[in-house]
Order: sequence, then C-alpha cells, then structure tokens
Amino acid sequence: MVRITSLLLFCILILSCDDAALSLPEKKRATTYSYACLDSTFSRKPVNKNIDKVSGLLRDFAISKKYITDSMQTVYGKEFHEQMVSEGSFIIVKNPTVQQKLNAVLKELLAERTNPSGIEYSVYILKDPAINAFTFGGRIYITEAMLKKCSSGDALLYSIVGHEIGHSEKGHIKTTIQEIELSNDIFGENNAGSFWEIKKILTASFNQKNELEADYYGLDLTNELGYDVCTAVNFWKEMASNENNYNQLEDFFRTHPFSKLRAQCLSDHILLNFGKKCSDLNKTALLPQLSKE
Repeated sequence: MVRITSLLLFCILILSCDDAALSLPEKKRATTYSYACLDSTFSRKPVNKNIDKVSGLLRDFAISKKYITDSMQTVYGKEFHEQMVSEGSFIIVKNPTVQQKLNAVLKELLAERTNPSGIEYSVYILKDPAINAFTFGGRIYITEAMLKKCSSGDALLYSIVGHEIGHSEKGHIKTTIQEIELSNDIFGENNAGSFWEIKKILTASFNQKNELEADYYGLDLTNELGYDVCTAVNFWKEMASNENNYNQLEDFFRTHPFSKLRAQCLSDHILLNFGKKCSDLNKTALLPQLSKE
C-alpha cells in the first residue's frame, strides 16, 4: 500500500511540473565540415590525396597514434617552450592586462569543447612583427602583430585561439609528434634534423585540409559563445589583399589555403551550419591594447 501511494504521489508531481523543467539539456548540434571548396587546389587532386593517405599509413605503421598520449603532447609542449625561450628564439611579452584577457578567452573556448582531450593548454604573447599564431603541445602563441589585428573586437581573437585549440583537439599536433618521433628513430635524437622539426612546428605546416578543419573548429566554439563568426571571414578577405594572385606552382607548396579561398570556405561553413550570410562588420574595440612595460 505504501509503495502504491508513493508511486501515485510521484506521478502527480511529474504531471504538475512545468514542461520546461522536465526538458533535458539541449545537445549541441553537430556541424558539417565540408572541404569541397578545396577541390580546385593542388592539395586536393587525387594523386596528392593518395600520397597523403600512403604517408599516413606508413607513419601510423612506424609510430602508433595511440602512443602519442595527451600527457605526452603536454610534455612536448613544455620542453619545446623552455628550449625556445632559453635560446632566445621566443621573446614572451609580459603584459598582465592582455595576458589576463587571453587566459579568459582560452578558458571560455575550452569549456565549449565536446569530448575534450586531456591536453594542458596555456597561451602566450610573442614579440614578433609577423601576423601569426601557432601552437604545439597545448602551448598557444599569438604575436603582437596578430593581437593588434584583433584589437577591433573580441570575435576574431576567439576564432584565432579556437583555431589553435582545433589543431590539438583534431589530432594535427599528434601527427607532427609522430613525425618527430619517426625522425628520432631514423636519425637519432641528436641528429634528427632539429631545424626541420622547429620549422615544421613554427610554420604550423599541416596540410590545407587540416588548416580548414582547425578554422571550422575555432568558428564552432566561437559561435557557441555568441560571437560574430563573420569577423574571421573579413579578416581573411583583408589578408587576401596582401597576397599574390593564385598560381598553381605556389599552390602545390602551400600548407595553408590562399586567404581568398579560405574566406570563401569559412563563409560557406557559416551559411551551411549557422544560417548566417556574412557581410561587413561593425567594429568595436574590446581587447586591451598592448603597452610597453
């Protein structure tokens, strides 16, 4: 009798509850990653896709991806950072105000990940006149010049940092470490061609598909946080104005898509997944400016 009474009370409570209170948390809608916009490039020609596939199989055969753990990536990032700073190759800018902002941006973006890795992340301001950002082992580096580009608003900064997170979360850094490990196995740690390794890391020389995948990942996180993802499209349109016109020879050696094509790919992604057609943006300065200290 007691059980029946308890069951009836439970049913009454359920029926009396507001529908909204009963609703389950809405799952994030999975976005579609299309690389059709790259089909006209050399990197997506059948012969090159086959070469990439064979290279990947050989690399996986020599060094298993399972061997490259999240903690191993974190250790690689720490050692690389310490080496670059001690050698003077990296000059880290100490600006508490901007650093606090970057830390907050990184934290917000990481919180939006689905199935997050165990990689430990940190972000640094790099003294460098080049407009650039790159990452290795969870360490994200953004140059002063790039930060100045982001000073017109937060949205671009979020997409840039999100892009670098994407390289780690999507396994691109894991592939780079595989190649470093393979190089060490073949030539030995002391003769593994450190210039090649460092150059590969600093230029973030993934393939064009990887770059676009990281772009998409960064946009997805940025969109979840409510920022205007079209800022990234305008950024690449601006960068395109400083690039050479398309030519097949340069395309063959490029690891990043041409900026004009990149802008189009991102615009297509935004329209397909977020239903938004990108146009000119209203710019507001939200990022604290760099100051000499």
